[in-house]
Amino acid sequence: MTLRPYVVIFFILLFGIGTSSAESHPSWWRYASPEATALVGIQWDHLRSSPFAAAISGELSGDDGLGFPDLDCLKDTRIVISSPALLAMAAGNFPPATFREEATRKGLKRALYRDVEIWVTPGKQTLSVARISDQLLLLARLKNLQDAIDRSLTEETNRKFSPLLARAAHYSQDDLWVVAASLPDPLAGLFIPVDADAEGFEGGVSLEGGLKLKAAFTTSSEEAADQLVETLKGMLVSMPLATRGIEIGIDQNHVTLSMAVTEQQLAAGLKTSAPVVAKAGPQPKPQAEPKPEPVTAAPVVAKPAAPQVIRIYGLDEGTREIVMR
Repeated sequence: MTLRPYVVIFFILLFGIGTSSAESHPSWWRYASPEATALVGIQWDHLRSSPFAAAISGELSGDDGLGFPDLDCLKDTRIVISSPALLAMAAGNFPPATFREEATRKGLKRALYRDVEIWVTPGKQTLSVARISDQLLLLARLKNLQDAIDRSLTEETNRKFSPLLARAAHYSQDDLWVVAASLPDPLAGLFIPVDADAEGFEGGVSLEGGLKLKAAFTTSSEEAADQLVETLKGMLVSMPLATRGIEIGIDQNHVTLSMAVTEQQLAAGLKTSAPVVAKAGPQPKPQAEPKPEPVTAAPVVAKPAAPQVIRIYGLDEGTREIVMR
């Protein structure tokens, strides 16, 4: 799998663990296809000002992204994406006059389908937009938009919904979450760039007050779970975020990953991982200075960085700690 810049960094910020919950999902999620194999939720109104905005934006509208149109009104929204019949639902504020002016300016052409306003994109790689209400937009290829509108007009008692919606409801308040029926999955793979086979995955993360995350994988066997743990260990070793207290749990064919990062740790890790760019241009000619008297100074001892510790739970031999310096 080819990973885009900073997506590997963002992988470690992605996950949350699934638990049984009586929460119901927001009603506007119901436009997702009942055959959806993956759902991704993004609180873009929160994340667009985070250090990871560029990575997420690249997956949404970059050269190899999902094809989101360049509309300013999408920058202050909550987004849920379903696939493989790619459909994005964006909840926000879309006043009719303002939206129509921007859509027209971007070259989208207005059409009607079952009394719903659809703005058709001129670009082959860009998604069209259906304006469902002042608070909801749908983004997809024209045929997928029409299918979603048709489903919405079906009587509630006869409608089918993706079983992933119930699993995703637990994360409705998280900044970013992913639920997938299995891995690998094309949509989930954009946000979980780990080469793993799993029969299920779900997770979410919140950046409020730092970073808290957990992840849950379900594999086909205990042997597959052991292999996944080895994959995660190798990936964590190469992560630039030098944090402590990474925990991997294994229980038969279930693997969990958790980590907590304070705001200070997150800022320090990102600063360490940022590339250093030398400034070009002529340098001033140094001025001659008097030769100083020799001074005997005490040697400077560099303070070692705090080690990264990975704890693995559920092994036959008990908890195992791996310290990486």
